[in-house]
Amino acid sequence: MNENGFNTSEISDLREAYKTFVKQMADWYNGGELPELAGQDLRFVLELQRQKLRSLGLDLKYEIQNKGSGSIDISSLSLSDRIFTNTIVGGYMDMTRSIGSSQEQLSKSTADIGLFMMIQELKNGTHPDDNMALCCPHCGAPSTIGMLQSGCKYCGTKFIMSELYPKVMNYMIHERYISERVSNKNKRDLAILIAACSIPMIIIAIISNVFFSQGQERIMNIILAPISGIFAGAMIGGMIFLFKKLFETFGIIGKGLRGGRHTISTIINANKIKRYDPEFSSEYFRDKIISLFRMAVYSKDTSELACCKCQCPKRAADIIEAQLFNFNINSCKIKDMVCDAEVTLFLDCIHYKYGKVKSKTDKYRMCMRKRIKEPTELGFSFAAVNCPSCGASFDARNEKVCPYCNTEYLHEEHDWIITDLK
Repeated sequence: MNENGFNTSEISDLREAYKTFVKQMADWYNGGELPELAGQDLRFVLELQRQKLRSLGLDLKYEIQNKGSGSIDISSLSLSDRIFTNTIVGGYMDMTRSIGSSQEQLSKSTADIGLFMMIQELKNGTHPDDNMALCCPHCGAPSTIGMLQSGCKYCGTKFIMSELYPKVMNYMIHERYISERVSNKNKRDLAILIAACSIPMIIIAIISNVFFSQGQERIMNIILAPISGIFAGAMIGGMIFLFKKLFETFGIIGKGLRGGRHTISTIINANKIKRYDPEFSSEYFRDKIISLFRMAVYSKDTSELACCKCQCPKRAADIIEAQLFNFNINSCKIKDMVCDAEVTLFLDCIHYKYGKVKSKTDKYRMCMRKRIKEPTELGFSFAAVNCPSCGASFDARNEKVCPYCNTEYLHEEHDWIITDLK
């Protein structure tokens, strides 16, 4: 039996991996250990984020629970190279996010979300080369597939292939528009506005009748003043509510259309890159974009990142959480097999500045570069690379030369790097 191109056992494996990672991620954001299923780049991003939060004296917590039936969708779209298959898996959750310091809780919100992740697994019947670089899932040290199966030289832990894969390469959270929740909020907002407008109108009606009415007419008007004040307040509050909802609706429409105007140019530029690199895909590129952006904004000093040849803008330095909504490939120039691409990122971010937490929709432009003479490797990460000169494995996230033979390691020869961010 097949579903979306996968056999039943593969679907079950992906769903179990999804459920396990959701639990591991919730544990991580409540002070637990790094998610074992997280891929190498994602582990690095999570570590950088926690370091940044701690440096600011902040604590970010997520409570995530299955919503309704807890159904998990397996996408029919998957990416493949000669070894790996990456598949998008998603589900709907109830999420409560709280941000606090040692003194107080700064923010707490509950939302219905779509939680999507890219899960990487081995193709049926394939086995990575024993010399393929990979970080130890236990201690995080750079190693190789063969060494990890024999025993990590740093911590001694042995692994079988089923413990090394599948891995979650990236995840994205999208808040959903829920009509029932919005309806309840609308009723609450309307009631507040009517009450806020009615109280001053009642006071005005009473005062005006005290001073401008006479005899029995004054007494009657004062008795009726609350009714006329409530009526006037309801009219004014209702008009304010309608204008408020009108602006909110325009905002929701605009938020949902972010990046949509340049879809055609994005497809054209993606196909241009694909002509030189048949393994290239927009989904892989999207995951690489958000990973690099998160590394740049979570890092204490971007100059320490070998995959980043620019400075983090001041406006982005106070981002403590970033979720990608959409992206555009604005331009793509290829010369001597070196590709320079400019992309626009449309993001939902959480900023922390002057002791306050604020959610914002952000837009950034990022310039990226990669030599595309070699096909994309879905399993590649700068966290564990092989030196092209001596073959040794090392962590190239903060290194520009091989620590064993001192040969310069050109990061753009192997994967995308950031050359500018603004």
